[in-house]
Amino acid sequence: MSEDGTGLPDPGADDAGEAAATPTAFGAHAAEAVGTRREPFVVINGLVKRYPGVVALDHASGVIVPGAIVGLLGKNGAGKSTLIKILAGVVQPDEGELVIDGEPVRLHGPLDATRRGFAFVHQELADVPNLTVAENIELGLGYPKFAGTFVRRRALRRKAAAVLERLGADIDPDSRIGTLSIAERRLVVIARGLATNARLLVLDEPTASLTEEEIGHLHDVLRSLRDQGVAVLYVTHRLQEVYDVTDDIAVMRDGKMVFEAPTAVVHRSDLIEHITGHRAAVSADRWQPPEGETPREELLRVENIGRPGVVEDASFTVKAGDVLGIAGLVGAGRTELVRMIFGADRAATGQVSVQGRRVRIRGPRDAMNAGIVLLPEDRRHQGTVHSFSVRKNITLPVLHHFRLGLSLPMPNRARERSASLDLIERLQIKVSDPESPIGTLSGGNQQKVVLAKWLESGANVLIFDEPTHGIDVGAKEEVYQLMVDLAASGKGVIFISSEFPELVGICNRVIVMREGRLVGEFEGSEITETALVESCYAA
Repeated sequence: MSEDGTGLPDPGADDAGEAAATPTAFGAHAAEAVGTRREPFVVINGLVKRYPGVVALDHASGVIVPGAIVGLLGKNGAGKSTLIKILAGVVQPDEGELVIDGEPVRLHGPLDATRRGFAFVHQELADVPNLTVAENIELGLGYPKFAGTFVRRRALRRKAAAVLERLGADIDPDSRIGTLSIAERRLVVIARGLATNARLLVLDEPTASLTEEEIGHLHDVLRSLRDQGVAVLYVTHRLQEVYDVTDDIAVMRDGKMVFEAPTAVVHRSDLIEHITGHRAAVSADRWQPPEGETPREELLRVENIGRPGVVEDASFTVKAGDVLGIAGLVGAGRTELVRMIFGADRAATGQVSVQGRRVRIRGPRDAMNAGIVLLPEDRRHQGTVHSFSVRKNITLPVLHHFRLGLSLPMPNRARERSASLDLIERLQIKVSDPESPIGTLSGGNQQKVVLAKWLESGANVLIFDEPTHGIDVGAKEEVYQLMVDLAASGKGVIFISSEFPELVGICNRVIVMREGRLVGEFEGSEITETALVESCYAA
């Protein structure tokens, strides 16, 4: 245990000096760790990728060796996604080269990357829910057939079962993929990579929406693959996972490789400093709303809201200045609860009151008119319109604010652009032009755009569902501060997070859900990680 109680390594002076070095490539220490008998599988030499107004990769270099797990870290927009796209053959570099097994190559597309032994598990699942597990594993690889036409179902099942056994996954190859849990579906995607005899497995935020038990099993699978000689590139913003499973850490910032060292010698505070470029805490100080002579106004009252089998008789209040956390394990009903409050899902029972007035919420429009807004967990499919520009996404919920005139229900693009630029600057959204498609932004910057559109709405109750999921440490700090600023201005904030330290660090009140019910409430100094965990797991 380190002196700061984190349980993470606290290296001595010699190791710290080694970790402080700034190499030009990642993977060097991982190569040393597995021994000189293993030649590098992939060498990345000075990759450069430019987009209009942005240098996404700036002479990035690295070495990938068999039998090592390298954690690739960096802020959103640091260049990680661009590097992965080049490895996948989706994007071509402007300069530099990839050397595979000692041969300079140019990948001409995803199929070419697959043939070279590369497999990818993306943050957003890329499977076909209506197909079976076996069909998904062999998808694109050519199903075994007889007479050149008919699929040999038994052979297909045997091949899939062999790969699943290698993963230690107890999954029926004949199951429809859509009936599986998120964790099982991620294992099937990994199995697809192994079915190609993958030598490099790239995972981008693989533990999203997984329980601790499922994360532990996935890490066991990765260690087993490493021991079989597979190289693993592990991209995550969850720092504890870096220490749990990786052998080596590589950090990117502004398109460059800025740091590389063995995981065991890097302290958490030093790692955060390398990621952000400055030393920062991992969470804001716990917010305490100021108490005046008059009680704070009650902004939201939820009474006995629910739907059988999903949420049962949930009741709570939110006052002006509250940052109310909702804790619970995956499947506890947190997202389902706030979707009912927002009208995205219909509640069977219960009542919602806003500022002392009962409101009937039949859909999101009613909630927005009442001053309630929701930043959903799935920002890609529920929080943004991916075919729209940043400007259009920011102004979409409040287009009536930007009309040319009372008699002309047409948007004033100049006023929209001005408001968008103000919010882009305020939230430090990394985009060269508000007319850029939102799909070109990193995940963290897309999250900021979702925040921006609701800041323009004038809502009094803002619900944040996993707002820091998939964003970097620096962006998390900005989200924490934004929630505190909203509470300080008299708004009410509801904050759902699967990371209990976040709730402990920022919320003045936390309620706990388990199996669709509210089972605990904590306030001020009562909010501890131990208390939340015990409440979540209590019989």
